[in-house]
Amino acid sequence: MEFLWEMAQTWGEHFRRDLFRYLIAATAVSLLVSWVFRQWMDSRRIQRRRASWKDIRREIHFSMLTLGVFATIGIITSILGDWGLLRIYRQWSDYPLWWNLISLPVLIVLHDTYFYWTHRAMHHPALFKHFHRVHHLSRTPTPWAAYSFSVGEASLMGIFSPLILALIPLHLTVWLIFIFVMIFRNAMLHAGCEFHPRSWVDGPLDIMTTTTHHDLHHQRFHGNYGFYFTWWDRWMGTEFKNYKQAFCQAVDGNFSDPHTRKRSIASNLNCG
Repeated sequence: MEFLWEMAQTWGEHFRRDLFRYLIAATAVSLLVSWVFRQWMDSRRIQRRRASWKDIRREIHFSMLTLGVFATIGIITSILGDWGLLRIYRQWSDYPLWWNLISLPVLIVLHDTYFYWTHRAMHHPALFKHFHRVHHLSRTPTPWAAYSFSVGEASLMGIFSPLILALIPLHLTVWLIFIFVMIFRNAMLHAGCEFHPRSWVDGPLDIMTTTTHHDLHHQRFHGNYGFYFTWWDRWMGTEFKNYKQAFCQAVDGNFSDPHTRKRSIASNLNCG
């Protein structure tokens, strides 16, 4: 009984930490969209349709389920750490300076690769209903959809943590920064309004995704699978051909419509 009580306390601690990060990110992005920059964000809305309170309640409900799955995986991760199977470290001097500097970018690139291929796999007809259907109930997503997963998808997303911590050495601070970057980026991609500046798709930053990039995925399902970067979609031919046009429409105040094309896809591929 004492062991079970300790496990329950550990589970609760993991749940509270993940809940805190989820609430901070989703609340912050929601406030930016609906209050702080409301007029500007309304002019950059990607879809004409707006999410209802029913949609938001569903997203929060499934996000709580996801946090429960993450907490369970957190217990497993803690046990693996106690057994010495994870490569997380607390002293910067344990590894060279160059690794401490590049480990966060390396981690983000690895997570993006993991996300692209697992995300694309979940769209296979044999897997979609069991893994990814819940997330796509958010046809017009909000920041609260960041963790709106089924148990299967939550498990697939959650096991990245113990897998990567067992494979590469990471300082605890780097890992914590990565977790916050991941949830804030997730909330931004589901914001429904385009945060990124007009010049984003015309320069070197075009290798990074935008809110429009991911919003189109929610509208059309098959394509734009990337999380942080656009390169996997471009290498694999899964990026929507009129993505840049839709981005320009959003920053110019024109709603994106997946069923009609008011402009030629061949034209206006940048925002210049």
